[in-house]
Amino acid sequence: MIQQFTTKRDIIRGFANAMNLISPEVQNHHEKVSYLCYRLAEAMGMPEAQKRLAFFGGLMHDIGGVLKEGNVSLLELERNARGVSVNGAKLLRMLPLTDPFASIVQESQTPWERLKRTFKTLHAPQRIGQIVHLADTVTLLLNDKESALNQVDHVKECIHNIGEREFGPEVLAGFDKLCGIEAVWLDVVYRPEIFLDLITIDQSFSLDETVRLTEFMSKIVDFRSPFTAMHSAGVAATAVALAELSNMSEDECGMMRIAGYLHDIVKLKIPNAILDKPGKLTDHEFNIMKEHAYYSWILLKDIRGFEMISKWAALHHEKLNGKGYPFHVMKEELTLGSRIMTVADIFSALTEDRPYRRSMDKEKVIGILRGDAGSGLISGGVVELLIDHYDAINARRDAESRAASKKYQQSLEKAREA
Repeated sequence: MIQQFTTKRDIIRGFANAMNLISPEVQNHHEKVSYLCYRLAEAMGMPEAQKRLAFFGGLMHDIGGVLKEGNVSLLELERNARGVSVNGAKLLRMLPLTDPFASIVQESQTPWERLKRTFKTLHAPQRIGQIVHLADTVTLLLNDKESALNQVDHVKECIHNIGEREFGPEVLAGFDKLCGIEAVWLDVVYRPEIFLDLITIDQSFSLDETVRLTEFMSKIVDFRSPFTAMHSAGVAATAVALAELSNMSEDECGMMRIAGYLHDIVKLKIPNAILDKPGKLTDHEFNIMKEHAYYSWILLKDIRGFEMISKWAALHHEKLNGKGYPFHVMKEELTLGSRIMTVADIFSALTEDRPYRRSMDKEKVIGILRGDAGSGLISGGVVELLIDHYDAINARRDAESRAASKKYQQSLEKAREA
């Protein structure tokens, strides 16, 4: 497979943008915390490797909030900060690529009073966790609508007022150094994307690495609702099976898997009341639902290596007659990959349990697919390919969907234990 598929910088930007969709209130919060974490670690004289761990710990510190069903406000995240950090660590341990950050996120809300009672000597996860905790608190105290430099004294006073309880002397000393550097505060308030400037090495990700990381990213949206917990995995499995049967290359099949994992990533933006509604959506609700395909395009199109993936993912609700949404493209603009993704999405939806119905049996699924193909909505060739291999594709979809659902249920159980 492709050895240099995309870059670390582009993937990080995409991840941060996805996290911002959870709620308008968390817009750019993770980026600001990430930047401050790096600068705090720098002020504390930490080596480059630990500064990088602080950077990523800050970026992922609230990821545990996705285990809460429904939209998440920043206030809710902070009120349940300890539970969010523990749940976030459990999510991060699901993938070797993100496991190094799990212990940092787990300690990111542990107050100094508890740390010094628990540990005789602080190791990297505790030290960096303190950095994330302080950077998170500072970011919450800042107001984007006020002068950046006129807030420094107030923020410093607030931090030191709670310092003995929440923060140790080492991280407070680093914070005091930052208070004297005006550019840091101007960056945080006025340049939320400044955190990307800290990724100085444009490290490449292979296609295999990108597939594994995007599987993890898909969990961000799937864990938001019990009814979507298996959907992305099912669509990805179906799309790859159809791509293989269509003689697409190994690399194209890997890209198809990524598109399947991420095709619904922007449903983070859709309220669960709409996603899980048992009845028909109103026109108002359906208009909100329609936005997710458009924002999938916005989120993915600027990631290098995702030029085709972004189209496959964003066009999964388009129809051959131009009456799909949100772009209303005609069949001439819908490539084989886009047509496969549309059929895979419909097939997975029909064969999964949904809030308003049980999964459909084989004959009914085939009837609906052939009906849509006969009406000129979806590709007849792709539909017949699926029908010819129905049992094998459905078994593959079901196995990957069940595995994803099992992980979701296990995560919920662990979250309740936290």
